[in-house]
This record gives sequence, structure tokens and C-alpha cells, in this order.
Amino acid sequence: MFIITQGTKQHKPSTLSWFVKKTMHLSAIASLAVSSSMIHAETSQQTTTTDEGSEINRADGTVEPSTTLPTIVVTADTNKQITENTDSFTIPVASSATGMALSAKETPQATSVVTNQQIKDQNSNTLVDVLKRSSGIQVGNIDGGRSGLSSRGFGINSFQIDGLNTNFVQQAAMGEYSASTAMFDHVEIVRGATGLMSGSGDPSANVNLIRKRADSETPVTELSANVDRYGNYGVSVDRSQSLSENGAVRGRVVASYQDGDTFIDRQELGQNLIYATVEADVSDNTTVSVGASRQHNKSKSTMWGGLPNYLSDGSKADWDTSKNGSANWTNWDSDNTYYFADISHDFNEDWKLTTKASYNESDSSPKLLYLFGGPLNVDTGLGLGFNVFHADTERKQTNVKTELTGNFDALGRTHKLIVGGSYSKTDLDTFTYALPDANDLAPLTNFFEWDGSYPEPEWGARDRSSDVTTKEKSVFAATQLKLSDPLSVILGSRVSDYERSGIQYTNNVNTKSDHIWTPYAGITYDVNDNHSIYASYSDIFKPQTQRDINGNYLDPIEGKNYEIGLKSESDNGALQSQVSIFRIEQDNLAQEDGGQTIPGAGLEKAFVGADGATSQGVEVEVTGQISDNLQASVGYTHFNAEDRNSKAINTGYADTTLNLFATYDLDDVIPNLTIGGGIDWSNGYYGIVTNPVTQRSEKYSQDDVTLANIMARYTVNENLEAQVNVNNLFNQKYLAGNTFSGLTYGEPLNVVGRLTYRF
Repeated sequence: MFIITQGTKQHKPSTLSWFVKKTMHLSAIASLAVSSSMIHAETSQQTTTTDEGSEINRADGTVEPSTTLPTIVVTADTNKQITENTDSFTIPVASSATGMALSAKETPQATSVVTNQQIKDQNSNTLVDVLKRSSGIQVGNIDGGRSGLSSRGFGINSFQIDGLNTNFVQQAAMGEYSASTAMFDHVEIVRGATGLMSGSGDPSANVNLIRKRADSETPVTELSANVDRYGNYGVSVDRSQSLSENGAVRGRVVASYQDGDTFIDRQELGQNLIYATVEADVSDNTTVSVGASRQHNKSKSTMWGGLPNYLSDGSKADWDTSKNGSANWTNWDSDNTYYFADISHDFNEDWKLTTKASYNESDSSPKLLYLFGGPLNVDTGLGLGFNVFHADTERKQTNVKTELTGNFDALGRTHKLIVGGSYSKTDLDTFTYALPDANDLAPLTNFFEWDGSYPEPEWGARDRSSDVTTKEKSVFAATQLKLSDPLSVILGSRVSDYERSGIQYTNNVNTKSDHIWTPYAGITYDVNDNHSIYASYSDIFKPQTQRDINGNYLDPIEGKNYEIGLKSESDNGALQSQVSIFRIEQDNLAQEDGGQTIPGAGLEKAFVGADGATSQGVEVEVTGQISDNLQASVGYTHFNAEDRNSKAINTGYADTTLNLFATYDLDDVIPNLTIGGGIDWSNGYYGIVTNPVTQRSEKYSQDDVTLANIMARYTVNENLEAQVNVNNLFNQKYLAGNTFSGLTYGEPLNVVGRLTYRF
């Protein structure tokens, strides 16, 4: 066991060294958890395939028939980085941090993987569902159609799909955060600056969604149906099979449909997905994969903004969680279509060349009603201002990446290398519909009696409001040098050219940055076979899309990311832990300019750049097989994010979180039953808003939030299993938004039932 120790020099609580002292015992606990569980986890990662009539030897020596569902697709190639059908909470290697396939213990940065088993156990149907329960990630609702994501005190804007950069435009609510997990094997999260692999980006986190592959030569079908207490229901089918006699060509199709009501009155949410992929071994050394997906997101009677926050007596509003401030005709539907292909060629056992490409088309055509201002008269229910909005948004993205990875020998040791290049282009077009004359709009009615029956206006002519093209091209290289048996150094760099041009709300857009160098350095030292310590450094560069009060784009964010930590794993990797201590320094970070909006740009908020922004904190995570029957994922995060004047920034997100989830196989007590549960806890978060009655700035806040969840899964027979999940078990009422100018509430107690049939 290795413990980080701290000297006696005293610092104020906000300094990095304070966090070292603060987490000494956490480091010890994390290491002890791994060390004490090694024996129990030694064989838990092995996959056992059981057929009808097979037997299992129990601990007491008796033998009984197995009723475990048959395991599908067993592979010993850990470099495929597949978690499906492994029943595991961990993955042997991942490549999102450095591009090289490294174990968690070899990676000098905080990383997390949400495996397919975790996704199923927690019934996470969308990307947002996954991230809400992920260690070190904070999720807030901007309104009914959009979510905000944050990590280490800064917003998350870096996303990848199969390692290709993908631009998610939350301002337009194109539905990316609602991406269905039905088509993904797992989600990899790298916290901290990720410029080496993602190029320009935030020092918060990079989220990489890994698609399911057509990797099964045996015909396999999975059918699933689900329903929750509010009447939202769905069905899905997942079919894999060989398309040639010798199994060299394989196919997979996933289709799902989800629709129904939510806990919010009149709101309906749904999605339908079709995903298909074909993989072919064109030679012994070359594999080609092609595929496509299309997802339609339905969002009817969804709020733009939130509920009124103040009443005319100066008090803060408190609404039923089911209250809906939208009109019946509003919608925020969207469509996402992806075409993708990759080809990989093994030159030999050491060297591999991979080229990936994707093309994405997304569009939305929202019709929205926005309520704002006030205060709301406590007697008449009047006093709100409002705005209506109708637009068509279209986005096209092209991404290409080529990588050469391999091993080379030098100075008597084997080292790793990756070199490559990438290109991405995004075209974003927005067309808005002219608003009718204010005199032609119907007046608002009593909001206390609001039923959404406000009439839809007559929309005017359709005009182009924005036409913006963003391009980024880069070359990158990194190497893992084994300087000795215990000591490894990772050195890398990325050189990028960034350009953003076009027109947005009559303003010319012309942002260009050439030859931006993003260095990366990391070092790991193996204390023994199970524990390693690490340190890493990376530069930060991120062009910004926020504008100031004059309509000018803010300068790019620049900064540095420092991190040290301890990583541990059991002998077979079935149990992993990490303790990370970080410090981030940034200049030009966008912050809201007192709630002001940009003249002539609708309701677009104005921002100012904050210099000297820093965040420092600690993250602790333990994940995997603790015993033969118990699997768990535990993550704790605490940080301080401040500007140069020690003023807290991004306060709409919690700065301390705890995520815990575990499952226990009760087969020894009640055959075929697995139970589980967890807690997602966060401390308070707040915003500074102006009370419209007193005209004074006030703190609008949400106290600590504790969301308890439980689940149970029962294997009925070899093909059929039933699962029930209960979310927000104690029905806590809480504000889920990261802004308090409008109020949005989190989901109350919900019960979800699911049946799954495999054959």
C-alpha cells in the first residue's frame, strides 16, 4: 500500500497542498480497498459460458443446474476494448486519454469507464442518464430541452464518438445529449485537459462514446420492453449474426422506440433509433467496418427557460414539480443521422494503421414560448413577460482521423508510439421565422391556472440568421517510454489549426488560430505490481463561441493543467482505484455579464472573459469486483473554482459530489436474484439573481441533494430476465437547473420495469 504524505507547512484551505493533506486517508482507503479484495476478485473477471443442462459447483460442495442467461461473444483480445457480455464494471485497456491502449494504472490522468453492465444495471437510457451517475461529472438542466455538463468547475464541451471529435451544439438543442445507449458498448471519460487527443477543448473532461460492433459470428437476438410509473414506455431489438458462411462478414442491427408522458404535466418525450453496422475481415490483417444510425428525438410541450422564480411579495416561488410553463403547441424535436466507416490494418504483431471517418447531419425545428421577468402577481397570476420563437437549425459535420500505433524496441526495452492526424469541419445554419406584431399576440392568462392553451402565433417569413463554418486540422504524436521496469514516461504533442468564419445575427465571424502547440507530459512509477503513482501536465487552448455585450467573440481560453495521483488494481484488473489531485489555471474564461443580453441578438446572453480562473481539488474512485458476489463503483469529488479575486465561478454546479452504486448476487440465498442500489449526493449550488421587487442581488440556491436508487434483477429462465429500478427512492424535491433565472425541478420518485429476452 502506498500513501501520499504531507509536510507540516500550513496553507489556506484553497491551496493545492491542502487537498493533499485532506486526502491522505482517502488514498489509503482506496489502496486498501484494492489490496484487501485481490483474492476475492482473482477469478471474477473470467467469463463463463453456460448452456442448458450445465452445472455449477457451489461453495458447500453441492452441484445444481445453472439458470444463468447464456453468455454471448467470448473473446480474449482485450485490445478490442469491448465491455458487452463481460458482466464487468472495469475494462482492461482504454485509449481515450493518450490514443495508446493503456490500462488505467498506466494512464497518468484521471479516467473512468461506464461499462455496458453498469448502463444496464442503472437503466441508463441516454447519455445524460449515464453522466448523471458518473464520478466527477455534474449535470444541470438549462431548461426542459437542454442540459449543462461540468467537471472540475468548468463546462464540458469535448465529445467524441469512437474517438472522432463530435461537435454537440447545446444552444440549438440538437438532441445529442439524448443519444440512446442502445447503440453504445460503453462510455469512456477522461477528466482534465485532453488537448492531446481532442485538440482544442476545456480542462474539464472529454466524453468518448464507443459504439457496439458487429463482432458476433453466432446469431444472437435481444428483445427488451420497459415502462415507468408516468407512462413512458419503450421496446428495443438488438440482432447480431454472421453474413457469410465463414464468419468473415458480420452484421448487427439495433432498433428502439421510446415514447410517453413524463412527471411534468403535458410534456411528452420519446425517441426512435435505428442503428446498423457491418464488419468484414477482408484479409487476415485488414478489417473494414461501415455503419449508419438515425435517431429522432421527440419533445412536446417542453419548457424553454424555466418557471418564474419570484412572486410580487418578494418571496421566492415554490412550484409543484409537475408544473409546466410551456404551451401545448411547443416542441423541441430533433434528428441525428450518422454515417461512419473505419479500416484497420495490422502490418505485424506490433504495428497497426487505422483510419476512421464519419459524416453527421443534425437538425431541429423548435417552436417555443419563453416566460420571463415578473414578479408574478400573487393575486392575479399576471406580470410575466414572454417571447415566442421558431427556427430551423441544420448542422453538418465531417470528421477524419488516421492513426499509426505500435511497439518498438530500444535500449533493451519495448515502448509504444502513436502518430496521426485529424480533420474536422462543421457547418451550422440557422433560419429564424419573423415574429408577428406584438399587438397580434394574445395576452398571457393567469399563470396559477395555466393549462398550456395559449394560441400559437402566425409565424412570419423565414430568414437566414447564421451561417458559420468551423474547421480544425491537426497532427499529433505521443510515446510511452519504458525507462525502467517500474518507470514510464509519456510525452506527446498536438499542433492544430483552428478557423471559424461566417455570419451570425448580421455580425461577421472571423476567428483563426494557426499552429497551436498543445504539449502533454506524464510519468508513472510502479510502486509494486498493484500500485503506481503518476504526474501529468497539459496545455489548454479553447476558442470560445460566447460574445461580449458588443457582439464580439471572446478571446480563446488559455491555461495549464497539472495532476498527480495514485492508481491501484487487483492482479487481474477486476478491481481498480485512483486518487487524483489537480490544479487548473485559465485565462479568458467566459462568465455571464450580469444577465445582460446582446442587442439585436434575441435573447443571447452577453459574457465577459475572467482572467486568473483556477480550480484545484481531489477525486477518488474505486470500481470493480470487490468480492465474488459484490460489484461497486464509488466516486468522490471536491474542488474550489475561483477567479483571480477569489470569487467563486460556475456556482450553478455542486463542487462536492459522491456517486455510489453496487450490485450483489444473492444466488447463494435466493437463486437467480441480483439486487443493487446507490446514492448520488451533491452539496449545494447557487446563482446570484436580482429580486425584481427589492432590486437587490440575492443568492438563489439549492441545498444538498441526496438521490437514493435501488434495483433488482431476476433471471426467470435461461432466456428471460426481469429488472426493476426505483429512482429518487425518498422522493426528494430539488431544483435541477444550473441557472436560477428560471426554475426547473428534478424528477421525483420513479419506478421503471424492464423485461429482456435473449435467444
